Amino acid sequence: MLRLSSSLIQEIWDNKLRMESMTRDVFSDFEGTFKDNKKTLPSGIVMNAKLPPSARTLTVGLLRNLDGAGVTGRTDQIGEEIDQVTKEVLLFSNDVSQAVNTERYGIDAHDKAAYRIIEAVQPQLSRWHQEIKGRYIREALLERYSINLTVAPISRTKRFNENILVTGVTLANQPVYDSTASDYEENIGDAMTTMSTNAFDVALLNAAQEFTVATKTLEPRANGRYIFLVPSNQAVLLKDPAATTSISGLFKDSHVIEAATNAYRQYLGSWGIFDLFEDTRAPLIARTGSDGSFVITAFYKGAGADDDRTPLPAGTLADVGFILSDGAVSIAQHDALHFEEEIQNYKKVIGVGAFAGYGANRLVFDDEGSETDTSEINQNSIAVLASHNAITA
Repeated sequence: MLRLSSSLIQEIWDNKLRMESMTRDVFSDFEGTFKDNKKTLPSGIVMNAKLPPSARTLTVGLLRNLDGAGVTGRTDQIGEEIDQVTKEVLLFSNDVSQAVNTERYGIDAHDKAAYRIIEAVQPQLSRWHQEIKGRYIREALLERYSINLTVAPISRTKRFNENILVTGVTLANQPVYDSTASDYEENIGDAMTTMSTNAFDVALLNAAQEFTVATKTLEPRANGRYIFLVPSNQAVLLKDPAATTSISGLFKDSHVIEAATNAYRQYLGSWGIFDLFEDTRAPLIARTGSDGSFVITAFYKGAGADDDRTPLPAGTLADVGFILSDGAVSIAQHDALHFEEEIQNYKKVIGVGAFAGYGANRLVFDDEGSETDTSEINQNSIAVLASHNAITA
C-alpha cells in the first residue's frame, strides 16, 4: 500500500489574518452621543479644543461666584464693594506618533503577499491612536496631564486629582489637597491606610452623592446628572443579584433582568444622580513606602498588549473610578491625525507613520496658570479609590 512521503502531503494556510482583540473603551467614541446601546459615554465629558496656528496653549477662563456678607441696614455701600475674581486653565498639546516598516518587493515581501499585511497597516495605526488616547484621558483625569505632555517641549508636571474619595473612609477624613505633590501623596497614603476592603456597593454610591454635590460641589451635566465610571473589578459586585448591597441585589425581582441585559454592555444602570458605566481600562494605584514617606504610583492600560497593571504591582492596591461632569477632560489638538511615508533602500522598505498632535488635560482652574496654586478649582471630576480585590469565579 502506497503511502505518500511527508514532502508530498499538501498543506494550506488561510490567507486572512485575524486581528487581535482590544479591550473595550467607554471613551472610544470621542464624538459620540448617548446611544441606545449605551456602550460609550455621552458627548461632552471630553471637550475637544483646537489650537490655532502658532499658539502653544489655549486658555479657558472661569468667573468665580461673589462671596461676602454684603451690606445691610444703614451702612453705606460706598467703599464696601468687592472685586470680581477669575481663574484659568491652560490647555497643552504635544506630538504623538507611531510607525510601521513595510517591505514592497523582494523575497520577503513575496512571502507575505498572500496575507495582505500591508493593507492592515493604516487600520492598525488608527487603532493604536484610539487606544493611546484612551490611556491619555485616564492619565489626565487622575494625574492632570497625559504622559506626552510631560516631555519637551511642553514639560508639564503630573499632579493627582484634587478631589479624591477613598472607600471606607469618613468624608471628614478624605485626602486633603495640598499644592506640594509629596505632601498630597502622603495624605492619599494616609487615607488608604484605613481604606476598607469592600468593593463598590450602594453605601459607597450614597456617600459619593454627598461628596459630589455637597462637599466638592461638582458642576452637574446639562441633564443635572453625573457619569460614574466603575472599574471592571468593582463592577462585578454591582451586577451580582446575590449581593444584598449591590444594585441588582436591592432590586432583585425587578432589576435582575435589566442587570443581566446590561451585563454585556458597559452601562450598569443609574443610582440617584449617577449614570454608571463599567470601565474595563480603569487605572490602578499602588501605595508603597511607609507612614511619613508614602509613594503613590498610577498604572494604566496602554495600546495593544501594553498594560502596566499586569502583573499586579507591589504595595497596597486600589482600583480607580471617576465621577465626571461635562468638560472633565480636554483634548487640545494642534495637528490632526495624518499618515506619512518614509522611503528607504530604493523603495524596497517604506515606513508608514501615523502622526498627530494632541494632549489630554484635566480641567483645573487656578491663578495665572500656576500649578502650585493652593486654591485650585476642579469642579468637573472626582477620582474614587477602592481596594483591589481578586475576583473569584
